[in-house]
Amino acid sequence: MNTHFPNVNMRLTKIICTLGPASNSTENIFALHKAGMDIARINFSHGDASTHLATIRAVKEVNKSKGCTIALMLDTKGAEIRTGEVTTPIEIVKGQEVVFSPTPLPKETRPVILVNYDKLAVDVLKAESILLDNGVMSFEVVSTGKDGTVVARSHDTGHIGSRRHINLPGADISLPSMMKKDWSDLELGIEEEMDYVALSFIRTADEMREVSAFLKKNNSTMRTIAKIETRQAVANIDSIIDASDGIMVARGDLGAEMPFEKIPAIQDMIVEKSRQAGKPVIVATQMLESMIENPMPTRAEVTDVAHAAVTRADTTMLSAESAVGKHPIESVSAMARILEETESHQSSESHHDIFCALGERSALADAAVSMALSVKSPAIIVLTRTGKTAQAVSHFRSNLPIIAMTESPAVERALQMFHGVRTLHVDFDMDPETTIERALEALKKLPFLKSGQKVVVISDTKSRTGSVHTVHIRMIP
Repeated sequence: MNTHFPNVNMRLTKIICTLGPASNSTENIFALHKAGMDIARINFSHGDASTHLATIRAVKEVNKSKGCTIALMLDTKGAEIRTGEVTTPIEIVKGQEVVFSPTPLPKETRPVILVNYDKLAVDVLKAESILLDNGVMSFEVVSTGKDGTVVARSHDTGHIGSRRHINLPGADISLPSMMKKDWSDLELGIEEEMDYVALSFIRTADEMREVSAFLKKNNSTMRTIAKIETRQAVANIDSIIDASDGIMVARGDLGAEMPFEKIPAIQDMIVEKSRQAGKPVIVATQMLESMIENPMPTRAEVTDVAHAAVTRADTTMLSAESAVGKHPIESVSAMARILEETESHQSSESHHDIFCALGERSALADAAVSMALSVKSPAIIVLTRTGKTAQAVSHFRSNLPIIAMTESPAVERALQMFHGVRTLHVDFDMDPETTIERALEALKKLPFLKSGQKVVVISDTKSRTGSVHTVHIRMIP
């Protein structure tokens, strides 16, 4: 198999790119991958099913024709409250009263902002304010009406266009996190054998378990990612991490829900808790926002991306930068360069100082990391059918590349989410030694490994009672 690796071969932190009009052709998808994209995100909050399906098929075509391993992530719309469609933006002046309404009000003299939610007047009673576009404009509630209207006073001068996102910080929205559209979109993801589903506006572990049960019922291998973007999710973070396959720190809506000065500490807390639990964690939203328009990031953005690498998050994510920005390829390349440079200055500190083993598989990974650091192995090789052992090794953040050798394309794609893990396809043999020999030969495809180097290998071997797991040192032929 002709496997293609991104240019940044030694990068440990993975990159998710949101695909959109600026990037969803097969040519651009391959260019994004070459620049450093590991996972393609399809945002189902925008566009229609036919457009999403075409993008999914384009990623699959690149994987097939170019020998890439790009994972696919479905991002649900979730329980969003949005403004209605307008032909021209509504101009608002600071101090002006406006009326939010689920229905048109032709006789109202004040500006009317239509909303897609008929219980706004109920939920807004517990909200601190009404925020549009993640806080670009804010309003204080003046009064509510029995007809479902909300009168509010603007704190800002600006304009309101179509389908602007509304946040109600402090309120517990009555809408379920998974709407009818989300279940339909999830069915499409299952049919297309997508790898991950990121669930928007999750508030409780039960919501995660409901989706997991649905996936299991439909025999899907999709893994669940809880997007942490509400106060309720932060309050329930421990149980949500336990019920999820991974976590996303979705800082856009979270920054509107919480005081902005609290977001850095919340981000670091979520990253640490996810790592302690052995669950992959994504840092997302506005990481290189200025590159939507500009070919270079700001120094503050560079520091933001670097901080995600310093805390050893598994993955960073680009949103509008790669979906609709003017410089999608440059954005990915910039993120990859920042991550790789930051990682090059991190020491391979003892993993024992940070984590303890989480079971038998984790103990095996712990032993492999200890051995690799002791003998200065350039990489840890894992022969895996399910990917779980490679995940366990990733948990310890040794700063060494983890080469996961597997015969399952689905496992290869799923492992693109995990810190330090690169994958190679190897056909497994009934004889474990034959499989190991094939794996060692395949390592020659990797530009950062050389013949004659010794590497630590986790694999099965035969014993009198059957196969047993082993950690040993082998030489690349």
